[in-house]
Amino acid sequence: MAKRFTNEEIELLSKSPYVKNVRQNRLTFTHEFRCILYDDWINHKSTSQIRKVFESYGFDCSMFGEDVIGSIISNFKRNGRPSGGKNKVFGQKSYSVELYDNSFLIDSGIFVKAGKGINFSSEFINKICKEYPSVSIETQLESCGLDPKKVGYRRIYELKKKLKNREKPKEKISTEAIEKYTGHPYVKRCNADNFTLNKQFYDESLIFTDYPINEILCIFEIDGSDLPARILNRIERQLRYWNGDSDNMMVECDQEFRCRIQHNRMRALEKLSMMHFEMIRKILPYLTPEQKKALCIWIRDLPHDRYDYSIRSILKRIGISKSSYYSILSNDNYGMKERQDEIDFQHIRKVMDYKGFRKGTRTIYMMLPDICGVHFGRNKILRLMRKYNCICAIRGERTELKTNREILKNNRKPNLLKRRFRLARPGEILLTDVSYLKYGLNRTEYLSCVKDAVSGRVVSHITSSGNDLNLAMDTIDTLDPSEDAIFHSDQGSLYFNNLFQNRIKELGYSQSMSRRGNCWDNASQESFFGHMKDECDLSGCSTSEEVKEMIDDYVYYYNNERPQWTRNKMTPAEYEDYLNSLSDSEYSDYLQNEQEKYDKMMKKAREKALKRAVELGALTEEDMELYGSGKKEEQAAADRGTETCA
Repeated sequence: MAKRFTNEEIELLSKSPYVKNVRQNRLTFTHEFRCILYDDWINHKSTSQIRKVFESYGFDCSMFGEDVIGSIISNFKRNGRPSGGKNKVFGQKSYSVELYDNSFLIDSGIFVKAGKGINFSSEFINKICKEYPSVSIETQLESCGLDPKKVGYRRIYELKKKLKNREKPKEKISTEAIEKYTGHPYVKRCNADNFTLNKQFYDESLIFTDYPINEILCIFEIDGSDLPARILNRIERQLRYWNGDSDNMMVECDQEFRCRIQHNRMRALEKLSMMHFEMIRKILPYLTPEQKKALCIWIRDLPHDRYDYSIRSILKRIGISKSSYYSILSNDNYGMKERQDEIDFQHIRKVMDYKGFRKGTRTIYMMLPDICGVHFGRNKILRLMRKYNCICAIRGERTELKTNREILKNNRKPNLLKRRFRLARPGEILLTDVSYLKYGLNRTEYLSCVKDAVSGRVVSHITSSGNDLNLAMDTIDTLDPSEDAIFHSDQGSLYFNNLFQNRIKELGYSQSMSRRGNCWDNASQESFFGHMKDECDLSGCSTSEEVKEMIDDYVYYYNNERPQWTRNKMTPAEYEDYLNSLSDSEYSDYLQNEQEKYDKMMKKAREKALKRAVELGALTEEDMELYGSGKKEEQAAADRGTETCA
């Protein structure tokens, strides 16, 4: 019974731009939409795909019913692509198709008249059978100069059905083949339509069922290319199901023919044995110990009267060493360890499944006696878990920590500066570090800068929203190349990066790093950050641009307008000009004065460190007097104490 649409469905469908007319028993789609449906159906040939197309264009397929979609597909199969722009109705009535002038099909030679219509010629069908489905019917038609659309989908569809149902034209056996095999000892009957082999053929070829049928026939001097495919398929099928039902009679033939056949059979048997040896070689890794034991016993029991089939040659072909072969044969308990491993792993599996929580080897080791009443070592537990691919993934190795340790070991630089901040000329010692800047509603910017340790002038500075490698690289990209200068930093992750270190090396600097966790080794740079945060109020800034502008203003103020007490009450820029103007003798006096200040600072630091060591219990007062008396050990204790103080 045809689908009848309700008033609500009619109202809903009439709003679609793809529906031309809709009534209770009639639904009409536009020509354009039917072409869309046809193109999609040609590509997929699926009812579900037609439904997806309807849904993608806003239709609810539940209101159609099966008759509408079924009628669409039926009309596509019968009439092909909608043509002429005429409206097609899907419902109770069918529609007419556009007719073509068929004379040009007859003239092509591919079609012949058949009753009131035309059909494909037998020559074209035979040609299609040989190449289909690797070459489609449409491609064959185009190669002959015909448009498949004008030939008609219906004709092509019917021909495809015949080919799929194996309704191919019956091939005949050629006259030459009939003359060739008439009187053949293994051929029972041979004519244009039939080719029958006797029972002795199937008895003697039964052992070669793993070979292609053409090779089997070749053993008995029958060329498979002389026979049609249907006959080859029949012989192959009959050989596959042959049960050896014969009278065991010998084929009557001359002695020379018999010798040739036996020679061919021997060659085929040798090839078959090589195939089986290769098959054993491939499956050998997957055999159980019991199967390997049975295989070795089978090899031992084989007749080894030929060199080609000696034990050594067979073992070489299947991939078993001679020592393994004799070891398996002589070991009566071979395979027992595998069975014991399976039993032991069941205990481990029972503990792993207990309560459903994942467990590692230590937990399994401790819980085994209570749950299973057995005790295994941790190495055995780990071996069995690996063997049966049951490794617990809890607390796996953190590869990033290992990588960081390797980078720390390979890229760490020595402390070349050793706090001699002013014992050089301007530009010979540069310090760098990164500090955070808090502003606005708990927002953060990062400041990376490079400072001249001698003059105190900020050489370069960059602000950024991220503390990453780009921040450090942008900071040093503004530096001028130098020779034999020191570039000092702490042991921050940015300064361990290979790109950063290579860039420093290209600029001609020798990279130096503070001791780990010791901020005093970069005290001059830390001092700048401390003064800046005390004097520069960023709380009023609301954007990163405002922070950058304020930092730029402060750096200019710090370099050119803010005097420093320890630098002759000069600004860093003035102090740098002053040092550059000194003569060599005057600069030597300056360095001597700075060296005396450095020695006093280090002596004071050692005394403070020794006192701190006594407070911590690392040294007694007697030891302190001993170290303070000018012994050689004083320097080592001072260094240790300085680190403790820091």
